[in-house]
Amino acid sequence: MKGLNRNSGLGPIIKEFVNALLWKQTIKIMEQKYFIGIDVSKEKLDCAIILSDYTVVTERIVKNKDKSIASFLLAFLRKMKVSASSVWVCCETTGIYNKPLQRVCGELSIDLWVEHALKIKRASSDLRGKSDRKDAMRIAEYSVRYQDRKLLYQTPSESIEELATICKVRETLLAQKVALENQLREAKSHDPRAFKQLNELYNCSLKAIEKSLRKIEIEIEQSLEKNQEMKTNVELIKSVPGVGKRTAIQMVIHTNNFRDFNSAKHLACYAGVVPFANESGTIIKRQRVSKMANLKLKTLLHLAAMAATRTKSELKQYYIRKVSEGKNKMSVINAIRNKLVHRIWAVIERQSPYICQEEFLTN
Repeated sequence: MKGLNRNSGLGPIIKEFVNALLWKQTIKIMEQKYFIGIDVSKEKLDCAIILSDYTVVTERIVKNKDKSIASFLLAFLRKMKVSASSVWVCCETTGIYNKPLQRVCGELSIDLWVEHALKIKRASSDLRGKSDRKDAMRIAEYSVRYQDRKLLYQTPSESIEELATICKVRETLLAQKVALENQLREAKSHDPRAFKQLNELYNCSLKAIEKSLRKIEIEIEQSLEKNQEMKTNVELIKSVPGVGKRTAIQMVIHTNNFRDFNSAKHLACYAGVVPFANESGTIIKRQRVSKMANLKLKTLLHLAAMAATRTKSELKQYYIRKVSEGKNKMSVINAIRNKLVHRIWAVIERQSPYICQEEFLTN
């Protein structure tokens, strides 16, 4: 058999095959994602950058300042010659210390995933040793392993942030007022002399706190007036029996006006009112709610559930019926908390006030 020559027709085929391989490799390089795990502390950020195959690219310590974080991320993008869409940042929830990173990622259009610290810890396969550098690497590995479960951070609007700050000040002042009043009450019942002295000393402070609280109430109303969508949602939530204005406002704040959640079940899980199974083999224990929850929302929903059991609604009848059947009272209260979340979600989704079962059937 004669050997193949250049006129045999295979040259173009081989050339196309080589070009296809090169194109495929180019696409792979273009789609390469860089995962940045960041351990956030007050003064600094420990950063670990890895690829999707867990190859370590670099590790760096950056000051927890907007300018330093922006310089680090921009320098990395220039060095790797990639766009912001090729970078993915993941960090733990650390409250106010996350703010600089959140602002910079928003300005540079870099995807940011803020995850619960306990989730990352429990998902880690290597818990030996503890350091900021190692924690950053664990966060980076977590972002690669669970990238299909990511929940990207959405920057709240100025109206939400303004309202959140005002409500935080209100809570702080209320806590101080309660602390002073508790001292006065205890002294009045057990030490009349100390009560007289404390009353004189605390009188000006209490009056100042009450004046500030009245001013804050006005500012809350003004903040709601600036954003009609937010105000409408607060009024819709208030239509649910048992839910007051404070609970409605906090629901709007903690859900970013319901933009951070995709279903009522998702929100109920976040609020810590969903019971989970606790079984192993033949051992079946009572279902319990998870501790990985927003405790502030959970507390407010508990108060709303207690209020709902005192209203003339089907929730009161539900509570009485379940308790008479022998159900644990706290389990029934938690079920009502869950029902409240679903009703709040329903009125927001429909954009119409809550209608009780009797009115719905008559209409």
